[in-house]
Amino acid sequence: MKKLKGLGRRTYNVLFHTHTVAGIVISFALFVIFYAGAFALFRHEIQQWENPDYRQPLVKDLDIDHALLQVDSVYGIDFTQRVNVNFPKPDMPVVKVYAQQKTEDSTATFMGAYYSPNNEKIQDIKEPLTTVGDTIYFLHYFRQIPAVGLYISGFVALFFLFASITGLLIHWQHLLTKFYAFVKEGKWKVIWTNAHTVLGVISLPFQLMYAVTGAFFGLLILVLLPVVALKYDGDQSKVLSKIRPFDNYEIKVDAPAADNMSLAELGKQVLADYPEAHINRAQIMNYGKEDAAALFAIDNNQGVHAMANIVVRMRDGRVLEEYTQRPEQSGYAYGVLAYIFKLHFATFGGIPLRILYFVLSMVTCFMIVSGILIWRTARDNKRYTFKQRLFHHRVTKWYLAICLSMFPAFAIIFVANKLVPIGLVDRVATVNSIFFLSWLGLTLLGLLWNKYSQQNRNYLIIGGFLSLLIPIVNGIVTGDWIWNVWHTYEWVAYVDVFWLLAGLTALYISFFHLKVKTTTDKPQAEEEASADTPVIEEENTVEAPITMFKPKLGLD
Repeated sequence: MKKLKGLGRRTYNVLFHTHTVAGIVISFALFVIFYAGAFALFRHEIQQWENPDYRQPLVKDLDIDHALLQVDSVYGIDFTQRVNVNFPKPDMPVVKVYAQQKTEDSTATFMGAYYSPNNEKIQDIKEPLTTVGDTIYFLHYFRQIPAVGLYISGFVALFFLFASITGLLIHWQHLLTKFYAFVKEGKWKVIWTNAHTVLGVISLPFQLMYAVTGAFFGLLILVLLPVVALKYDGDQSKVLSKIRPFDNYEIKVDAPAADNMSLAELGKQVLADYPEAHINRAQIMNYGKEDAAALFAIDNNQGVHAMANIVVRMRDGRVLEEYTQRPEQSGYAYGVLAYIFKLHFATFGGIPLRILYFVLSMVTCFMIVSGILIWRTARDNKRYTFKQRLFHHRVTKWYLAICLSMFPAFAIIFVANKLVPIGLVDRVATVNSIFFLSWLGLTLLGLLWNKYSQQNRNYLIIGGFLSLLIPIVNGIVTGDWIWNVWHTYEWVAYVDVFWLLAGLTALYISFFHLKVKTTTDKPQAEEEASADTPVIEEENTVEAPITMFKPKLGLD
């Protein structure tokens, strides 16, 4: 088969090394983003599994106004400011309210709470009962790192974009031949290198999409700062008004009270024009007054650009077109934002699309781990001094320990969510501490193993057994065994089934398809050769070591 036209020797050499450096610098951080992001796709389903308040039937024809007033009676909502109300849905059958509270000194104090219509329970979102879904979601953009976590994730995504493009360019010449080599017999270390290349190309559109959208969300404020300063004289509200026209809606604080239409009535009126859509949330201005208005965010989850923001006047239900953003009429700014949001969070295409995103995220995690091992193998030769090779070995051990220990650490946070009593003070902090300390402990434990295959196998065994505990502990603590909730709260059953299958698969692979090397991966002291002379590292001569998905071939 003919090779595609490749790069020149110098260009190839430059791009190869920049691709390698960019990839190895961000590798473990990128692994955390993709691994946590894969689970974050099912954040709300995980929340139903972890929170007893979400394991309730969805109340139809719910009086949203009653729920809002109940929350107001506890928190004292300032209705002259924007009030956001998230409507209930099957996987989250509660009403969530985010608003600003009334205070005597006029300081801005924000609140968040959910109202459970089945038992009229009101729970402060700032002091949640559970944490698994939120912790995983926040981890995927490093929110746990104060102030700079989001920016770090944005820069990691930006470097990932660069690494993806340069990787495509340096492998372009051998792309077709390596694609077929992916299924041929031969030297397995080379096959795994080719698998790294081919899977990268197959999933390239997905990875580019996440690189671009991740950089957008992480670095948006840095992009907007010069725009706000130069074009809008430092007035941030002018920029936001281009994206959110409803921000320009003016109210009168002293407007008379009025007997307005209910949110439920207005919602039905809005959905009359979009029968296949559902309401995600409503944003209300000056609730209970004559000039009150409400924005209804609707979506049918069937297309990338299927979102709409319909603004209505609450006293008569008239649509205020000057503030409304319909899918067929929205401007460029809102359209781009809607596209990016839905692409990144997979809020179109339903469950099959999110499953596909999950699988592609795990493929990307494999790419990252195999890339780390390929990087180390390419440097385990006499062109590098013993001290340099020892450094490469230690970096590889650290990276693999951080990445591979996430599997058992994630299983631990699910188990901890059930074992820590629901009424315990500072319960969320306790569960999070167990998770992060166990992740740290598992990472340090991995440093004791000098064999990469031993790291891989041991983490699979530990994670496998912990995964099997999740449905068992959930059944014992809550009584919601898989067979009991299959037809009532199916997502509770699905989460348990996922961990059951994950545990069995991990143990099967570790016991029947992995062999631990008999010799250490630590470089042995030997005659040192000079590494001063640069050498072009042709990618088809780099031999990849066995990775986390190695079949039983006895290749160590």
